[in-house]
Amino acid sequence: MSSAAHQAMPFIAASAEEAVAQIRARLGSEAVVLNVRPLKTPGLARFWQKPMIEVMAYRPEPTAPPAPPAPAAAPINEALAGFRQELEEIKQQVDLNNSGWRVATLLQKTGLLPLHTQQILDALKSAHGDHPPSSLAEEIALARAQLASNWRAPYAIGPHSMHVLIGPAGSGKSTLLCKWLTQAALVDGRQARVWRLDGATSNTAEFLSVHGEALSVAVERCWTPDGRAFSEDIGFMDLPGVDWRSSLAIRELAGQLTRMGSPHMHLVLNGAYDIKVLLAQVRAFSALPLEDLIISHLDEEPHWGKLWNLTLGAGLPIRHLSAGQNIPGEFWEASAERILARQFPRSPLNER
Repeated sequence: MSSAAHQAMPFIAASAEEAVAQIRARLGSEAVVLNVRPLKTPGLARFWQKPMIEVMAYRPEPTAPPAPPAPAAAPINEALAGFRQELEEIKQQVDLNNSGWRVATLLQKTGLLPLHTQQILDALKSAHGDHPPSSLAEEIALARAQLASNWRAPYAIGPHSMHVLIGPAGSGKSTLLCKWLTQAALVDGRQARVWRLDGATSNTAEFLSVHGEALSVAVERCWTPDGRAFSEDIGFMDLPGVDWRSSLAIRELAGQLTRMGSPHMHLVLNGAYDIKVLLAQVRAFSALPLEDLIISHLDEEPHWGKLWNLTLGAGLPIRHLSAGQNIPGEFWEASAERILARQFPRSPLNER
């Protein structure tokens, strides 16, 4: 164990600012934070007591020659800056638990963020009053109806349409394209063509070309100006994943797409990722003229309620849902009813 761990002292506080003040008073401005964690309030007290945090900090021993002095308490402030958001979410959860509506806790357990849970709860109170119905089943029914009222249906797309699937690496765009292509060619009987194109990196999805050959669908490797006037009634473009954290990569993608006319642009997201990551990815790609979202990998995500955060927070409709790697596999049109059925499965608890 390091000497720092031996010298670390715990500080209990109700806020980051209060913790900083305690640490400065006891250890001085040169103190260093080792760990920050929220403390659980036992029993029913969590409904009225403000959540607390525990900060482990220590004062390093001076070394020779001393380093130039840093700004006062900079290590403390840096360590606690990101924690303020977490504290705010804890406060929101406490407020929701105090609301009297049991469905608020259930909404969060199914994946809804506290901010959007509060949005739904405010709407329920506005329509039905502060006091919830006597049964949880009635609360769930009202919450389902309120969520469904926020559903945004994607725009209808007519025949002879071009579609480009974009998104970060690992979102499963090529597999999803194969599923959509199979449905279009075999189920809907549409004539299709695919362009498997390189971007800033090479497009290595060889299985897409193999799948196109199996369906007797042409898969082109180069885009030419006459591609805009393709004769088939549906076309798909497959592009490599883009680093969503790089604004330069997004701009380069935008430049490539402007040379391809005005295809319907679908952002593919991996539904198994943390919802905060998904929302950040939507914001990163929002510089492009996105039409809607397609969510993949839902076989790896049990909490489908998280998808409402995209509807409520991203401002884009969801067109398709996909699960599994098998082709054709599970590929559906997205709907409020489909998501709600997975979010609130039939259970004896719902009938109480």
